[in-house]
Amino acid sequence: MLKLFARAHAYAPLTPGERALLKLLEGLACAALVAALPVVASALSQSSVNWADVARAALAAASVAALLALAKYARAQGDPTLATALDTTAGAIAAKDSAAAPASAAQPMRPPA
Repeated sequence: MLKLFARAHAYAPLTPGERALLKLLEGLACAALVAALPVVASALSQSSVNWADVARAALAAASVAALLALAKYARAQGDPTLATALDTTAGAIAAKDSAAAPASAAQPMRPPA
């Protein structure tokens, strides 16, 4: 798991499943924060915590996290590979540079007067 985090931090290419797993972990961390809010609110306002409410909030937040991870996995299936995306971007940049090069070479830059 730590290798996956290290690869993601280094912007290494990840499989769709790995990207979905990272999205699931991110969602579950958010779900834990959402589930902790009723506990803190109950603890501050009254002497006992309603654990049924906490469980419902945690289940709802975890369900949303799982659905977001599933959506990420489905969207990532159509993504191009990193090499293809880089080649396409490099080609577009080269085309813009070659189109702009003759115009910039025709007019030399002068220092401001």
